[in-house]
Amino acid sequence: MSDVLASILRGLSFGSVYALLAVGLVLAYRTTGVFNLAFGPQAFLAAAVYYDTHITHGWPMWLALLFTVGIISPLIGALLDRLLFRYLRNASEAAKLVSVLGLFVAIPQMVFLWFGSLAHSNAEGIVPGGSITYKVMDGVFLSRDDIAIIAGSLLAFVALTLVMKYSAIGLRMRAVVESSRLTELAGVDAERSSLASWMLSSALAGLAGVLLTPIFAGQVDYISYQTLVVAAIAAAALGGLTSIPYAFLGGLALGVTQQLLSRYLPENSIVSSGLRPALPFVVLFSGR
Repeated sequence: MSDVLASILRGLSFGSVYALLAVGLVLAYRTTGVFNLAFGPQAFLAAAVYYDTHITHGWPMWLALLFTVGIISPLIGALLDRLLFRYLRNASEAAKLVSVLGLFVAIPQMVFLWFGSLAHSNAEGIVPGGSITYKVMDGVFLSRDDIAIIAGSLLAFVALTLVMKYSAIGLRMRAVVESSRLTELAGVDAERSSLASWMLSSALAGLAGVLLTPIFAGQVDYISYQTLVVAAIAAAALGGLTSIPYAFLGGLALGVTQQLLSRYLPENSIVSSGLRPALPFVVLFSGR
């Protein structure tokens, strides 16, 4: 029983980050019609900024987190909307897909120019002493980093839900999804709603990128972030690409399932080495 609970709790750490990315993906798709495959690179960009400010330049954790998630990530979203996607609002799906694929390639290369392409070690999470563990029950421990990841993701999800349901900008974004032409006739600025959507979704990608740093053994390496978009798409597919709550739950379920497979499948077997990393692809095919 303790082994199962330990795997579930560990899976919730991974799953929480998957969930954040999936929620950001669904948010952008529902409000702008763009299926943003560059979420993994955006998360990597945020992780690089957080590492550079906190580890390299010695900024306090809270200041580096605020700068990365509260300023840089939303700014990236605003730039993507103002410089690119505002001109693709009425473009074909093929044109939008080519654009996001270009970003998938271009964003990491731009980060490499100043951050370097080699893995950076000794990265820290968003709480001091993240490796300190607490005993949940016999044989089950939870680290501060795991608690911060789960709590941070949950708080972000609740905040986004409240914003979408009760705030004026959230109601406008939901209205634009239903019918952009009718909302514009009613005096709603569709461009402002699109800008807000890109800033919010980019902030979620940035938060996910920062939260992931302790999960990857304290390393900031693009290879680890490159595959995140597959897991995010799989989790979003579980929500039908329309439901933010289902996308969040899908991300949690995906992370927990991967950890359970890692725990109970035979070690060093073809099934163990192949099925766990391929699980997001299995979910995508089954979703179709």
